[in-house]
Parts: sequence; C-alpha cells; structure tokens
Amino acid sequence: MRDILRSRMGWLHTWVGFVSGLVLVVVFTGGTLAMFDTEITRWMQPELAMLPQAPLTAEGLNHAGEQVQALREKEQTVFLALPSGRDPVLRILHYDGHAFVGPALDPRDGTDLNVRQTQGGQLFFDLHQSLYRGPVWGNMVTEVVGIGLLVAVLSGLIIHFRNLVPDLVLFRPFAAPGRAWLDAHLMAGVLMLPFIVMITYTGVVIHGPRLFPMISNGHGGKAGRPGHDRAHDAAPFAPLAPMWKQAEAVFGEGNIGFIRLEPRAVSFYRSDAVDFVMTRDHVDFSSRDGQQIAVKRDERGDQSLGGIIRGLHYVRWGTLGLRWLYFICGAIGSAMMSAGLVLFVIKYRRTHGGTVRLALAEALTLAVTLGLPLASLGFLWSNRLIDPSLAHRELLEAKVFFLLWLCALLHGVLRSCTGLVRTAWREQAWGIAALGCGLPLLDVVSRRATAFAPGLDVYLAVDACAFGIGILVLWGQSMIAHDQ
Repeated sequence: MRDILRSRMGWLHTWVGFVSGLVLVVVFTGGTLAMFDTEITRWMQPELAMLPQAPLTAEGLNHAGEQVQALREKEQTVFLALPSGRDPVLRILHYDGHAFVGPALDPRDGTDLNVRQTQGGQLFFDLHQSLYRGPVWGNMVTEVVGIGLLVAVLSGLIIHFRNLVPDLVLFRPFAAPGRAWLDAHLMAGVLMLPFIVMITYTGVVIHGPRLFPMISNGHGGKAGRPGHDRAHDAAPFAPLAPMWKQAEAVFGEGNIGFIRLEPRAVSFYRSDAVDFVMTRDHVDFSSRDGQQIAVKRDERGDQSLGGIIRGLHYVRWGTLGLRWLYFICGAIGSAMMSAGLVLFVIKYRRTHGGTVRLALAEALTLAVTLGLPLASLGFLWSNRLIDPSLAHRELLEAKVFFLLWLCALLHGVLRSCTGLVRTAWREQAWGIAALGCGLPLLDVVSRRATAFAPGLDVYLAVDACAFGIGILVLWGQSMIAHDQ
C-alpha cells in the first residue's frame, strides 16, 4: 500500500510540479526581484544619482498639490507618494494598467526633476502578482499555480520522506546528471521548505477572494469612490502641508506613505513600512478647507488577520537585512523549481526523446530557467540605451523585455527541434554572462560624471548583483551543458 501511495504521489508530483513549475519559476523570480523594486526603479532613473538626501518641506508638498490639481483638471486619477528611506523623492503617480508611473519631484521645492519614465522594478512586481496580465485573469492563474505548488510540496514530502535525510546529507553535485539535479532539487526544497510554504500560503490567501469571491468578506472588491463632481474638481485644493502635519500627529512623524486626492476629500494613508500589520489606515480631510473629517482604521479581526498575512508576504516593513533574506530564499526557491523542470525533461528524454512534445517541454524549461534572467538583464540594458526623452519609453522598455523573452523561447524551440538543446543551454548561458558582466560598465558609462559620486549604494548593489549572476552562470555553463 505504501509503495502504491508513493507511486501515485510520484505521478502527481511530476506532472503538477512541471505544469505549475513553468509558471512558478516566473512568479518566484519576479517576486524575488520585487523585493527591491524601489531600488531597481531608482537604478533605472540615473538622473537621481546626484540628488542630495533632503526632507520633505511644506513648500514642496504644496507645490506638488498644485500640480496634482492641474492633472485632475485633465481628468487624470493620480496620487502623491511621499519620500521614504528607500525612495527620497516626491512622486506624482498614476496607474497605466501595469505600473504606477509619473514625474519625480524635488522634496525641497516640488520642482520636476526631469527623470526618464520607466516601469522600473514594478514590472517584476506585476510579473510576480499577475504575470503582467492584469488583476483578474493574471491573479487567477498565479492563484491556481500557487495551490499546485502546495500540492507538489505535499506529494514530494510523501515520496522522499523515507530517504530524506540520507539524500540530503549525500549531496553529489558532480554525480551523474539525473542524480546531481535531484540532489540539488531536494537540498533546496528541504532547506527552503518553511519559506516556500509560508510565501505560497500567504500569496494564495491574499488573492483567494479573486478566485473564491464568496469568501471575500469585502476584501476582494475595490474601495468605492465618491460620486464625480465637476464643481469640486474645479475648486482648488486647500494647501496640503497643514493637513500633512495633522496626519503625522495621528500616525507619527514620517509615517505617511501616500496621499490620495478626491474631489471631496484628501486622504493621508499610513505607510506600509510602519508596522508588521499592513493596513490602509488613513486620515480624511476636506479638500476645500482642509478640515479633518475622520480617522479610519482597520479594526475588525478579519482585517487584522489579513493585514498580518499581507505584511508577512510583502514584508514592506522589513529591514534591509530581512529583505535580503527574502531575496536569497526566493532565489533558492526559484532554483529549486528550475531543477525540478530539468529533472522532468531528463527523465522523459529516455522514453520520449525526439518527439515534438519533449522538444516543447525542453524549450519551455529553457525559456523560464535561462530565458527569463536573460530578458531581465536585457530590460536593464534597454533602460540605458533607449533615448530618455522618448514619449512612452516605459512601455518600450517593457516591450524589449517581452521581445527578448520571446526570442529566448523561439531559440529554444528551434534548437530543441533540431536536436541541439545542449547548444541552446550553452548559448543562452553565454548571453546571460555577457549581459550580466557588462552591465556595470554600461552603468558607469551612461551615468558619466555621476558614476563615482558618493552614496550610490543602490547603483552599486544592482551592478554587483548583475555581475555576480554573470560570473555564476559563466562558471556553471559548462556543467549545465554537460548535464543537459
């Protein structure tokens, strides 16, 4: 009976793991990079490199409010993101369907800093959350594959439970290909098991109301907006600075994250970085005279539980060290699932070698395992090579990313169908090595005088990570080629 159970769990783990894994590698890679989405956005706006750290002033906030008023007269829905330790500028943002974009303002006086428009790190956040397919269908797919990962984890534990400790201790990276990839898969899976279960479970719960609206309890819907009133739109806003000071008196100095401006009310929202529990607490003021209307907090038990789950998943309250820990765990989780995909194609190559189905499986595995990092590095390169003054350049950068990813897929299909899949792995590995190792040089050249300015830890960190990935792939490409 035990052998029958393990056999059935093996089939379930293999197929659910492969189908879900193709999407989950993308989700985990996007989520790993999204841990530093703000820092990536700053790297992709090198005009900010020489901006000194300065606190937000009343003059800067009031000037920004006047600019928001001008945009509202053009019927644009915008909000103000206040400066933070991770992003020291004032931003007027609107949602373009995939990311929040808009001008960056000097917090000292509210003047436009004329930075290049980019989706920046939010592209990876959107890729993680909805596969860049929007909040309905995209979230539904990630929800389903998240459940698939939980199934794969449970079935994998049942399969390997008896020999888990021996297999973990006897890690053999230079053994036969199948054994080496299995050892890597098991070691990464076991070491990261608590993180993988936690991050998957919290992600499934966060987006559960989209898949099961009957259990949403009001959390899945969008917050209602006051009725549109052109008379209020036309009326000027009261100065924002006095409201800001009153809101800080409620939530604490420096604890306001963003400001939402509506025709009848101006709402100051508490920053997500303030507390472990992620809420949407806010203070409302009259947009006409600036008088405080109400303080609204999430006080119900179910909302507090939801705030804890969101805080644990998004970890926006976390320190730099904790976000690096999430980054490393996410990268290892992505590598674990990539190893599982490789194991699948190695296993079925013995019985289905030369078939179209296996060639497609190998091409898809290659596209998510190496093609995605290749496209991500190309996305960073495009930011420095595309003219900063082009209109809608943020959309052009995103198109470069997906075009490179598509080319990686087509390259994998072509090589797999002609029996040269090992060559495909080697060529894409060399591409990652070239783009990763070359990115620091591109960064220095494109920033010119600001290349060696003090305090550029964000730029150095992104360059170092890209260079490290390039070196790692360069070192491992020969082993990948032999194993494949």
